[in-house]
Amino acid sequence: MKKLFIPVVLTMLLAFTFAPALNAQEKKQHKEPETELGKAMKNVGHAWRSIRKQVADPSANASTLELVATVKANLEKGLILSPIRAQDEPAADREKFIADFQSHLKDFLAQVDKLAAALKANDNATAKDMVKQLGKEQRETHQAYSRTEVCGDRTRTRLTSSHTVISY
Repeated sequence: MKKLFIPVVLTMLLAFTFAPALNAQEKKQHKEPETELGKAMKNVGHAWRSIRKQVADPSANASTLELVATVKANLEKGLILSPIRAQDEPAADREKFIADFQSHLKDFLAQVDKLAAALKANDNATAKDMVKQLGKEQRETHQAYSRTEVCGDRTRTRLTSSHTVISY
């Protein structure tokens, strides 16, 4: 029994030791170059997560408004950039795809302005509801305009939490 136990334990130990390294290597293989739009959207994501956490707290309104300004500035950058997925669209549809993307960004920016107004008026209940609705819209828009990648034998969207970089 002892003769069998030691090799099994050593095999498991080696497997657990090298598994994270192999997983990290796999992630590196699927990483696309980061675009300017991707960087801007990453900044939006970081700020948005903080906004969600503190929007209900009236004492954090000044900080939340700074985060809203960060979101707005990065979304405005996005208005002059094109999603990387536009390259995947047929040439005849590419301009419409980009125009639709920019239209969604403009609509989202208008809602962000309303969010800022609610925070300035100390209407945190409305602001919290708006953040929830904007988060839903953000996810839907992200699915529509981000690239879907093929990994091995399965396809997944860039919304999965295992991704470190989102390509737009």
